[in-house]
Amino acid sequence: MDAWRSAVLLCSLMVGCGGGLGSETPTPESELPPAGVPAGGGGDRASAPPARPTLGTAHLVKDVFPPSDRPSRTDPGPSSLVDFQGRLFFATHYEDGTHALWASDGTEAGTARVKDFPALADTTTDLVTELTPLGSQLFFVAGDAAHGPELWVTDGTSGGTRQVKELTPGTGGDSAPYKLTVVGGQLLFFRYIPGTDSGHTELWRSDGTEAGTVLVRDMGPDSSLSFSQVLVGNTLFFVFTDAEHGTELWRTDGTAEGTVLVKDIQAGPASAYPAHLQKLGTSVFFLTSTPSYGSELWRTDGTSEGTVRVRELSADSDGPIPNLMEGPGSQLFLTLSTPSDHLLRLSSLTVDDAGAVQERLVATLPNAFSEQPDSDPLIGTSTVAGGRLFFSVNISSSGPAPRDVQLWMTDGTANGTQQVSRPLSLSDEFQSELFTLDDRILYSNIGEGQGLEPWVSDGTAEGTRQLQDLAPGQDFSYPHDFTRVGASVYFTAYTPGHGAELWVLPLRE
Repeated sequence: MDAWRSAVLLCSLMVGCGGGLGSETPTPESELPPAGVPAGGGGDRASAPPARPTLGTAHLVKDVFPPSDRPSRTDPGPSSLVDFQGRLFFATHYEDGTHALWASDGTEAGTARVKDFPALADTTTDLVTELTPLGSQLFFVAGDAAHGPELWVTDGTSGGTRQVKELTPGTGGDSAPYKLTVVGGQLLFFRYIPGTDSGHTELWRSDGTEAGTVLVRDMGPDSSLSFSQVLVGNTLFFVFTDAEHGTELWRTDGTAEGTVLVKDIQAGPASAYPAHLQKLGTSVFFLTSTPSYGSELWRTDGTSEGTVRVRELSADSDGPIPNLMEGPGSQLFLTLSTPSDHLLRLSSLTVDDAGAVQERLVATLPNAFSEQPDSDPLIGTSTVAGGRLFFSVNISSSGPAPRDVQLWMTDGTANGTQQVSRPLSLSDEFQSELFTLDDRILYSNIGEGQGLEPWVSDGTAEGTRQLQDLAPGQDFSYPHDFTRVGASVYFTAYTPGHGAELWVLPLRE
């Protein structure tokens, strides 16, 4: 098994049989149109496309890092970009170990530090992380000279920035809060508490006050959180591991009694390894992977009896590699990458009025490398824009980096499934993200004779173009962390002479 495929399978297991619903046999596929043909026909649109603003000229906001003699793409850049009360807030991590919380209105004069944080001797963790807005409060994780990584909150001003509560005495960083998530108007987060023989994980909630920051539940010994989760209404579904149940699906509403195992699919300490959690209506669909049953598609309404297998996807670990993506409207997309022919099959999943799952084969994507070994097409990132799903397809290789990365789109029909552009980032260390702007997306792509730069696409040939050449010639600007705040899109990009800094793209109505 090649290195790329092994890495994907391991990732699915780490983030992540029983009877149940019967599965529909996929309907025969229609012929896929040639790559690059503008989408015709099309499936149902989720809604009318929003008005398109005119894209201005992106420019550097401010040098927030000290000048470097040899700036490179590996230099630290602004991170954790987030919209909070109409301004951009972000974190910086400096080479001397210090950290800072910043705010920006898009101008050089209006881009300033909110609070500085010193280097901490007892931790190598990047501090000022997990920026999470909740109403008039912005929560984040940081540490000062007297405390290690703890929960902090700000109202956007230096004087209104404070530690919420000291959860772990001293300056150690082993028990820092992580995975901050807003659920039902309250902040939830987890902590891992290491022990001599085994550690345990705790679930907490906070309203921004010391008294209102309380332990919800100690999840028990040998427990740990995976990072696959999805929010449905006021319920957070998450993948969790403990000594009694192995790695299974849990849910919480922020209360002790509402934090429960959904179903012990692989009974006892064995694990089902749920992964790729996706919401469809009030249900959550997910994939499992077990030695006994291979890969399966499951569905849950949050109850044990309502957690049922939809169908088997592969009988063993050498079968098709599955992936789930949230699509427009009331549909999900299931992909199966088949090692025998190196092709990717795309199907849509919907739930009818009776609650039955309907599966329909949409298309089989062509692969120009299918005759070569180790050329499995694997899903990268995805986003929904203009009633269509945009997604990247990585053609694997025998090494850690893909041999090709393509941007595709689908509206749920064969005629509306097409390749948009290529190649996206071919690095094994940097993955092109896809960002929904309106009925268009922003992403990073490599143009002919140019490096990896910001692009824009509406899915048509004439509507797909390079936005700007930020690092002229064949230099790569590596644009990422696109974040919209009002009439601006902020992002981090590298340019010679500046390194990785904050940029802004103005939008004009």
